[in-house]
Order: sequence, then structure tokens, then C-alpha cells
Amino acid sequence: MPRVAKDKVNNSKKKVNKTKKKINENIVKNTKDDKFSFDEEIVIGLKRIDEPKVIPEKKKKKQKGKNTKKAKKNKTTVDNYEDNGIIIKSKYMSNYEDEDIYDKSRQPKKNTKEKKTKKEPRKLTKKQEILKKKRKKIFRVIKILMLLGIIIGGIIYAMLSPIFNIKNITVTGNSKISAETIISLSGLNIDQNIFNFWTGDIKEAVEQNAYIDTVEVKRKLPDSIEINVKERTATYMVTLGNAYVYINNQGYILEITSKKLEVPLLIGYNTTAEEIAEGNRLNETDLEKLNDILKIMEVASSSNSGISSLITQIDISDRSNYILSMPKEKKTIYLGDTTNLSTKILWIDKFLDEEKKNEGTIYLNVNLNTERPYFREKV
Repeated sequence: MPRVAKDKVNNSKKKVNKTKKKINENIVKNTKDDKFSFDEEIVIGLKRIDEPKVIPEKKKKKQKGKNTKKAKKNKTTVDNYEDNGIIIKSKYMSNYEDEDIYDKSRQPKKNTKEKKTKKEPRKLTKKQEILKKKRKKIFRVIKILMLLGIIIGGIIYAMLSPIFNIKNITVTGNSKISAETIISLSGLNIDQNIFNFWTGDIKEAVEQNAYIDTVEVKRKLPDSIEINVKERTATYMVTLGNAYVYINNQGYILEITSKKLEVPLLIGYNTTAEEIAEGNRLNETDLEKLNDILKIMEVASSSNSGISSLITQIDISDRSNYILSMPKEKKTIYLGDTTNLSTKILWIDKFLDEEKKNEGTIYLNVNLNTERPYFREKV
């Protein structure tokens, strides 16, 4: 071994021995000055079992600040280290702090709570979807059948229960036809079940009478029926042999009787005797003529002389020339067709006023644009 290397080894050994002597001298001095204290000596490996303290984050930050200030002021004082319950105390550890020992509590804690993930719905196969649809259909059918069963059961109970037997039948809107006639036509009876008939059948039965225009049947639970009718009124009449046939504005034949009404008589109609029956209507040609008569009477009702009330007979045989009879005024009017009706009614008013005492005929079946109407006195 060379000499230079031996000198180096010896020098290093001497340095180590010197450092050991210094440490021992310091220990001896300290023991002479201070009393022996077990707590002030180096104690490694002793555990203090204390109750765990939960320190909030804000307090931890404050404690960290305090510990750093104390460490700067008193480097030679006792340094405390906590490492999972192991406490190390020493006067001489200030030079060796933060080298091998560290505070694990300062490390950021990992969140132990994992985020709960939402469960995704399971995807059904085609067979499962088909089965699901079939189940839904079955449940719907069951519900419908249950509802039908409840409804049928309620109907049966209502039809068999005596609570719903008819006690009162009232008729409204009638003037020509009596209430007893309408009830007999309806076929309803007292103590009959209120649900044991169709309202449509009652309407058809009552409308068999020619005077009945419309019928409305109402059930008033638990035991009353109301029949509301609208009647037709006779506005014109025609003759059939020695009998009179009543007709309304719609051409319905209401009644065949020997009594004469105070309404205008229509002569010259085309409806055959076989077609004339209660409840029937006039044929199409007569219905067209009747429509013209309604127009004439409507305009005549607005005259000053009250022409509509003076007309007692209308000849409808010729649609181009209607003939009006006014027996009270002893005058006959050849009206022509339905053109210029308002002008023609004014001429009638004029002739009735000028020729009031004279019997004769008023001719209005002329072209009013080129000719003047005239009155011809009866000789």
C-alpha cells in the first residue's frame, strides 16, 4: 500500500475520533449543568396511543404556520416529529430535520369516495322487445274487458232496478195535438223502465202525425220522461172533392177534413188524388209554385193596404200568370210571374185606393218597362 494512501486513511480516522470526542464532551457538559431527564434524551421507537384527532383543513394550515415560526426562533429546542403515532424528541435533532423524517399528514389526501356512476339502461334484445310489446297489448285488452264488464253490469242493474221505473211523462210545445195523443203515439207506459227504449224509436213513432215537425225525448233520472215537440201549422189549403186539405209552407199535407180554414185556397194544383194523404207532400211542380206563392205573400204583407190578409184564393195553374182573388174588395188581380214583385204590390195599393167602390180586374201581367198596368171595371 503506498504511503500517501495510508496518510489519507489515518487523517480521516483522526477526524472521526475528534468529532466523537467533541460529542462526548458536549454530552458530559450538559449532564453536569442539567439534571438527568429521561424525556430530554433521544427516545426512538416509543409509541403514544392517543385518540385520533380530526383536524379541519383551516386549522391544519394555521398549525403549519405556527410550527414553521417556532422552528425558526428555537432551532436548538426540542423538535417534535409525528410519524403515524411515533414521537421523536431531541435537543440535537434540529440539524437533521427534514432529511430522513417527513410529515405524512402534509401530503394531499386522496379522495376515498369514488364518484357514483349512473347505471346505463340495459339494451333489450329483439325478442325481449317483442315480448314487452305483447305484454302491453295483453294488459290493454284486460283493462278494456274490465271496463266493459263494469259498464254492462251497471246497465243490467239499472234495467232491473225498480228505482228507474217511469213515474211521470210530460209533453211540451204542443198546441194542435193533445198530450194524450202524443204519449199514446210514443208507446211509453207508466212503471216501464226508463232505459228500456230507444229515443230514436220514440221520435219516429211521434212523427207519424203529420202535424209534428220535430221531436226531442229527454230522460230525467230517476223516473221522468219529457217529450218536446214542434208542430206544423196550416197556411194554405186545397180541395179534394167536398173535403179540404190543409197544407203548411213546406207543402206537407197535414189533415183532410170537411172544415174550412181562414187561409188562402190554392186551385189548379197538379198533385193527383192518390198522392194526397196525411203526412205526404205535394209533387215537385206544385212545390215550386208554392215557393213562388210564399214570395208573393211575403212582399204583400209589407203593403199599406194589408194585401196578404185580403187574398182568399190563388190560382196556380199557370206559373207565368198567378191570379189573386180579393172578394172583400170585389177585385181579381192578374199578377203575372214573380218578377218586379215590389213594384206590382205598389200598383195594387194604388188601384185599391183609386177604384175602391168599383168591382173589376187589375192587370199586372204586362211588361212594366214598356206598358202601364190598368184596371178594367166589371160590366
